[in-house]
Amino acid sequence: MGKNKATPEDVYHAYRLLLGREPDPEGYRHYCALIEEQVLSPVEVAWRFMDSREFQSKQSSFLVSDADTKPCEGIVTLKSQACTQEQLESSAFRYWAARLREQPGRLHRKLWEWSFITQALFERGMLRTGRRGLGFAVGTEPLSALFASLGCRILASDLDPDSAGKAGWADTNQHASSLMQLNSRGICPDDLFAAQVVFQEADMRAISSDLRNFDFLWSSCAMEHLGSLQLGMDFVMNAMECLRPGGVAVHTTELNCDSNFRTIKTGGDVVYRRRDLLELTDLLHARGYVVEPLDFDLGHTEADRYVDEPPYRGRAHLKLRIGRYASTSFGLIVSKPSVEGSRNE
Repeated sequence: MGKNKATPEDVYHAYRLLLGREPDPEGYRHYCALIEEQVLSPVEVAWRFMDSREFQSKQSSFLVSDADTKPCEGIVTLKSQACTQEQLESSAFRYWAARLREQPGRLHRKLWEWSFITQALFERGMLRTGRRGLGFAVGTEPLSALFASLGCRILASDLDPDSAGKAGWADTNQHASSLMQLNSRGICPDDLFAAQVVFQEADMRAISSDLRNFDFLWSSCAMEHLGSLQLGMDFVMNAMECLRPGGVAVHTTELNCDSNFRTIKTGGDVVYRRRDLLELTDLLHARGYVVEPLDFDLGHTEADRYVDEPPYRGRAHLKLRIGRYASTSFGLIVSKPSVEGSRNE
């Protein structure tokens, strides 16, 4: 079924609602011509207006983060949950976006993943001076630098260059080929970064026994690239051995938004269903680990409903098409009990 085509009336309302003024003749003719030439939908017209310099200028207060909005440590609000526009626009996620040198509120699921991981760890007292963190498949993500700037000692890990090249990660700029790449945004002072962060090659399918006694660990949409649904679940289970008692693990991965039955089970990009994540939760519980309650709410805004199609150039990128399925990011928060004897071995 074709998309709903915008009308000149939609253009008029976009001027009134988004720019707060009556249309000027030249601009009105421009947008009406775009409707005819590109067959834009009302939502696409709205995105065009929001991309304009006038809108950005009028709404500049939404594009910066208030220095006084730093979240309060110890107040736990996040569950294991799916990416939504509402969360991205929350004060906590906007604060971390600014610290990550990103545009606060940008509608991209990767920004949600980084903000989710950071806020989940921050709420649970993990991002403090002296805490030890382990990052898996860090690629070129900025989290190692952010955590180091907060006083954490970080071991950032990734595949060896040969394996990364075979997997296609190096070709897509997702592999950390040098330590300083991880601080390319200048988030952490260079001397502090050099003192707090080390890099080590690691295979998520065969975690080395020397990776132990960390306060926290994380992975950002990495477990779905290990070859199968089962291999990703095995990684989450095995990674818990890297934590000291009381430690916290946060992982993000792909969630199938279309089906709880059919999905991509093997290959370079698998997509977890609700049933898979519930099964993983049961396995973690069986070993005595604590999993934050799972919330599968997918959001209720236009951006939440929009599915970005390959080659992924949509204005909103909270959901994307992987094979036949619409997918979004899902965050899983798992804690290791403070007393080892409380685990059900």
